[in-house]
Amino acid sequence: MVKFVQMTRSNLSEKIAEQMENMILTQELKVGDRLPGEIELAEQFGSSRNILREALNMLKERGLIEVKPGSGAYVAQPSPFALGDMVHRMVTLGSVPPYEIYEVRMALEVRACGLAAVNSDREGVDKLHALIKKMEKDYADNRLWAQYEFKFHIQIAEMTRTNMFPIFLRPLINLVFNITKENPRPMDARISGLDAHKKIVDAIASKNRSSAEKAMAEHLQGFLNDLLKEKEELEQNL
Repeated sequence: MVKFVQMTRSNLSEKIAEQMENMILTQELKVGDRLPGEIELAEQFGSSRNILREALNMLKERGLIEVKPGSGAYVAQPSPFALGDMVHRMVTLGSVPPYEIYEVRMALEVRACGLAAVNSDREGVDKLHALIKKMEKDYADNRLWAQYEFKFHIQIAEMTRTNMFPIFLRPLINLVFNITKENPRPMDARISGLDAHKKIVDAIASKNRSSAEKAMAEHLQGFLNDLLKEKEELEQNL
């Protein structure tokens, strides 16, 4: 039988959640295992039921447990989106500036674009071409442009045929999507962005990894340069 260690009062709910998370990660508690009831768990940890519930809620938010009404709490099969959700919360609540998001995207998405080129197939390339056509048609519509650009970059992440690139990139791309909706780029920048997207698709379609990485790097660097310029101007005005 699994035994839990009593915690001290300081940050008790976090410590309980940490101990239980470690037990799940080391598979002392396995996927599908039913956790003891709240009263029993609270007694083992030496905590109140309210503090225990806080700890269970933390684990639930991390995607490590699921609570079934009338049945109890169970160790959950981690969702591929749990990590992405965590990144999204960290960035949003931590007030991470847009240029930092783009710095991370540069590190991840350039490599992802190269993998997408290597692993590309006709279906994936056709989806990218279809999005380009929509961007050409509706480039003056802020909402639609942001929506198409979001789908474009998510499609490339999925074309890597890996699990991790979509998980890490989706929350970052989504954050930029929200920024673009609230602060749309000038029309001339959007038109040049359309050309950049076309170059990316051409490189992916040709399965040229180096060209795909270069095209994505140039595309993201252009936006990053604009954000860094805005940051510098803002600091000068302070």
